[in-house]
Amino acid sequence: MQPIIHKAAIALNLNPVSAGISPSDPTFLVLNLDMSVSVFVERPSRLPFGFGKSRLVLAGKLGARATDIVRPALERKADLRVRIIEVEPAHLSRSGRAAIFVSVWGNPADIAQPKSTPAIFTRSKINDPVPPRNE
Repeated sequence: MQPIIHKAAIALNLNPVSAGISPSDPTFLVLNLDMSVSVFVERPSRLPFGFGKSRLVLAGKLGARATDIVRPALERKADLRVRIIEVEPAHLSRSGRAAIFVSVWGNPADIAQPKSTPAIFTRSKINDPVPPRNE
C-alpha cells in the first residue's frame, strides 16, 4: 500500500470532540448515489467491559478534489486503508470551526483511470506515391 491522499479535510456533519473521534480511528469511505464520498468513523460500544457492538457514525463528506481521486477505486471496490490523522477542535483552529483530516492508502493501480492508447503509427503522406505532373 502506498499513500494516495496524504491529508484531506472532511466537510463535517458533527462535532468531532463531542463524538469522541480521535486520530487513528478506523474510518470507511462510501460512494453515494450522487457520486459524493461519505466518511464513516467506527465508534466502539459505550457499554462497560466492551459489551455491545461498535457503530458507524457519519463524520461528513470528502471534498471534490479528493472525491475525484478516490472514486475509481471505490467503483472497483478496491481495498483502501483510511485513517484519521488529525482532529482540530474549534477553539484551537484559526477559522473557529472544528476539522477532521484523513489519510487514504491503497494500490495506485486501483486509482489510475484507464488511458486511451493512441495509435503508434498513424497514416502519413510520406510514403504516398507522388502524383504525376501534367505538363
